[in-house]
Amino acid sequence: MGKYEVLKAVVILQAVCMVVLTVVVVIKVWPGQTPAVDPAQPPDRRQTVAKVGADSITAADLEAQLYKQYGDAVLRMLMVHKAIDLEAAASELSVSAQELDRELEKMIEGYDSEARFFVVMKEQLGMTQEQVLEDLRYRLLLEKIAVRSIVVSDEEVYRYIEEHPDEFDARQQLHLQWILTETEREADSVLQLLADGEDFAVLARTYSIDSFTADAGGDLGLIDDDDPFYDEELLDTASRLQIAEMAGPIQVEGGYAVIRLIERQTIAGVTGSRLHDTVRKQLALERADSLTALEDKLLTKYEAVKTE
Repeated sequence: MGKYEVLKAVVILQAVCMVVLTVVVVIKVWPGQTPAVDPAQPPDRRQTVAKVGADSITAADLEAQLYKQYGDAVLRMLMVHKAIDLEAAASELSVSAQELDRELEKMIEGYDSEARFFVVMKEQLGMTQEQVLEDLRYRLLLEKIAVRSIVVSDEEVYRYIEEHPDEFDARQQLHLQWILTETEREADSVLQLLADGEDFAVLARTYSIDSFTADAGGDLGLIDDDDPFYDEELLDTASRLQIAEMAGPIQVEGGYAVIRLIERQTIAGVTGSRLHDTVRKQLALERADSLTALEDKLLTKYEAVKTE
């Protein structure tokens, strides 16, 4: 329902791929243990990484299972990246630091800060800042490849902006916490505890059934006040709250919510040349092949094959 869940659904495969790649160069150990190998060196595949009773699980066992489950996805990702590199070089395409920064700005809009965004990526998806930026760079390169031969006229850009003025206006965002319960009675009990002075974050960790936000004290991050991924009544109620004010129970998909408004922010609208560039790219991508189809074409063009 929330941005955390949506984002996780979008990039979880990429995150899993990163984990699988990592396991071939360093073995993770249980918290509190000291690595038995130098992480800069490839691990001994015979090394025991876990024990269950008298049985041992080796690095080779772990690697084999990960390869069996995710090997094809990881291999495709690696081949696609190689194909994108080759096509970008042949077409003299690149992604500038400014382009990366602009795209990153869009990605972090639902978070308190850039630092918080990368913390969430690491905690929930296992992706480091470097991995997130690398994944973003390849996506932007692929989009450039997709639209390089598509012409969008100035007239089309102006007409789209005129017909969709609200799409680029300044937006109001709400920073919310919530506690999701199964029943209205449970939500009422939570409200009573809050009225008695209990801490919202502590109650969220204790009572919220939303596994994606409970550990973060129910923090939903910054949400557009018309975000389609959230219940309309919840957002309507939140928009009328004062800072630090709470409300509920609100019936939503999955249960009953108690919410607290932390802050409001206004996101400036897109204007000028940046607006025209954004619309031109958007229209071009709508006419282009899907990025998945383009990946397939690049793999075919560069004769990418899986060898045993």
